[in-house]
Amino acid sequence: MLLPCAAAADRATRSSSVRSDRGRTTLFERVTGRAAHLIRWALLAAFVGCVAGALSAAFIEALDWATTSREARDWLVWLLPLAGLAVGSAYHYGGKGLERGSNLIVEQIRAHDTGIPLRMSPLIFLGSTVSHLFGASVGREGAALQLAAGVADPVGRRLGLSSPDRSLLLIAAVAGGFGSVFGVPVTGAVFALEVPRIGRVRYERIVPAVVASFVGDATVSALGVEHTRYPSLPGFEWSLSLALRIVLLGFAAGLVAMGFVALTHKVRDVITRLVRWYPLRPALGGAAVAALVLVFGWRDHQGLSIHLAQQAFAGTAAGFWPAKPLLTAVSVGSGFVGGEVIPMVVTGALLGAFLGSILGANVALFAMVGSVAMLAGAANTPIACVVLGAELFGGSGIVLFALACAVAYVSSGHRGIYGAQNASAHTTGDANL
Repeated sequence: MLLPCAAAADRATRSSSVRSDRGRTTLFERVTGRAAHLIRWALLAAFVGCVAGALSAAFIEALDWATTSREARDWLVWLLPLAGLAVGSAYHYGGKGLERGSNLIVEQIRAHDTGIPLRMSPLIFLGSTVSHLFGASVGREGAALQLAAGVADPVGRRLGLSSPDRSLLLIAAVAGGFGSVFGVPVTGAVFALEVPRIGRVRYERIVPAVVASFVGDATVSALGVEHTRYPSLPGFEWSLSLALRIVLLGFAAGLVAMGFVALTHKVRDVITRLVRWYPLRPALGGAAVAALVLVFGWRDHQGLSIHLAQQAFAGTAAGFWPAKPLLTAVSVGSGFVGGEVIPMVVTGALLGAFLGSILGANVALFAMVGSVAMLAGAANTPIACVVLGAELFGGSGIVLFALACAVAYVSSGHRGIYGAQNASAHTTGDANL
């Protein structure tokens, strides 16, 4: 028979053993639960990446067809006002609120309340293709984000995901769309993490972002669609003189980016105040773009204008650089859809080539650095743009990209092409993985 003290000690030992077993079980459950959670999100992100890649592949082919058709038929620019009327009518009668485009996605990532409807995908696909076919100066990356988000969010709703989880699914859609349409999977993931809020990167979202972006890019390649090829950065010797000129380039890119954003908002504000019926706004914007193109001979600045950037990357200071941001501001500000990413990259390349020729620097080098610096200032995503430069032109110039993007970001202010980034109030949509 146990003595009272011995019995108490025995009970204490058994209780301690039970607590230890419970602790080990809880730890095991946490580890397996975390693993299951990561696997679940990896599978969901892979699905989103496949969808984004397939849509991006189809979109790339559609824009290639639209560009080739427009270049073979100069007279199509005369019909740009009618194209604007068609795009405006489609959004006015079939997608009110969706004309906010990528800004709507950013808002829903940060505070998922209204959601993204499925009709966003066909509207942006057809609207962007029509815009490019008739000569509006718009991009494609913003459209790719909307294509992916328009499918991902309704799927999340059908799966019964919570609002924070659907926000994470939108992060995957942004990463998959950007990475697949541009062919830059690392940049796609970083961009998706950086773009929702200025100055705040949520690295706990990295799994869906990375998986979706890499799967999306792989899907485009598997479908046999080729991305635009960019040359490697020319060799350079680091010096104080080069650093100062890169700082000047970054500062100029930031100011031009700020001016572009201000002009786009001004066009939108003026045309909204003067024209009550929405479909008429892009019609009038189309008339203005067509007039500028025909009067000044700016046909090369219609659509994506990637060939102008390629000429600059080859060392030729080709193209009147102010034409691209002007045509893009009028196109986007009046209601044409497609986005501003590629137009900003082209503008930066042309500006960089122009400054390089003036400063006696390597024109090709300055065009490449200028292209990513301009986007860093316009989109408020300096980290993603540094990575973009490394993926497009090679990692040897990462110190130049970092310096130029940092200066452009600081000098451009915080009013970028994604106005929804500026909201500072805490929201429940900042979901964690």
